[in-house]
Amino acid sequence: MGCDGLWDVMSSQCAVTMVRKELMQHNDSERCSRALVKEALQRNTCDNLTVVVVCFSPDPPPKIEIPRSHKRRSISAEGLDLLKGVLNNA
Repeated sequence: MGCDGLWDVMSSQCAVTMVRKELMQHNDSERCSRALVKEALQRNTCDNLTVVVVCFSPDPPPKIEIPRSHKRRSISAEGLDLLKGVLNNA
């Protein structure tokens, strides 16, 4: 939880990612709160700043593993032509 001094300079996803990384390192919610405040100050927040990190489990979060896709992704010839046209007209 945080007030607008945090959200003015950081997205919620950025805050979640940062806290998750911190919790995996030391599993201390107070240190996570301090790290978010420090980061917001480094990003020059100009508003009041309050942060509370709440953990619903005593265990650190598990590492997120993203499965690798074995599918090759490519653009179609039609899509490539459309992209070339857009870039040439810009």
